[in-house]
Amino acid sequence: MANLQKKYWDRKINEWSHASYNKQSKISFVEKIATFFRSVNKRKDAAILIVGKQAKGKSILDLGCGLGEFTFEIRKHSPKKILAYDISQVAIRHIKTNVKKNKLNNKIACKVVDASKLKSIPQCDMVIGLGFIDYFTPSELKHLFKIIGNKPYLFSFFEKKVSLFNLLHKIYITIQNCPGAYKYSRQEIESFIPKKSAVYFFEKDGLQFMSNSRKFAFSK
Repeated sequence: MANLQKKYWDRKINEWSHASYNKQSKISFVEKIATFFRSVNKRKDAAILIVGKQAKGKSILDLGCGLGEFTFEIRKHSPKKILAYDISQVAIRHIKTNVKKNKLNNKIACKVVDASKLKSIPQCDMVIGLGFIDYFTPSELKHLFKIIGNKPYLFSFFEKKVSLFNLLHKIYITIQNCPGAYKYSRQEIESFIPKKSAVYFFEKDGLQFMSNSRKFAFSK
C-alpha cells in the first residue's frame, strides 16, 4: 500500500497542491470541483491560527507536508526548526529547491519518509499533520499515536458520517484511483489512542481537528 501511495502522490502532488492552494496552474475540471469542497487552504490557515502562538522557539514536525505550504507559512511565527516529511519524492524535491533558494537550510530540514513505518518520532516539540491521518489504516494509526506518546500534536481529519461532502469525496477518490483513503468516527479514533492519553476533538473555522494539547484545542 505504501508503494501505491508514493506513486499516487508523486504523480498527483503538484496538481493537487496548485488546485488546493489557489496557485496559478492548469488543473483538471475534477480538481476544480474537488477543491471547492475540500477547503485545504482554509484548513492550513486555521492550523496556523491554532499553532502559531505556541510555535516561537519550538521545533515542529510537519507530517505529510506536501509542497510545504504549512511549513513555509509557520516560519512567520519564528519556530526554531521545522522537519518536513512526505512520502512523495516530488514534494520533497520541491521543498528542497525552495529551502536552498531562500537560504533556509538551518531552519527547514526535509526528507522523504513513509511515516507509517516510523519506529519513533524524531526530536521535536510538536507534531502537525494536515490531511495526513486520513491515509492511515487502523493499525498504522495505533502505531502512530503510540510513538507520538504525550508529545503535543494537531491533526485535521474528515469525520465518518453521512454527508454530501463524504459522498462526493468517495466519488472523487474512486475517479482518481486514490489508494488507501479512510474516514473514521470519533469513537474509532479514540480506540486507536493509548489509554490514559488525552484527546480533544474540536472545530476551527468549520473544520475538524484533534489534539492531545489543551493549548491547541482551546486556542482563540
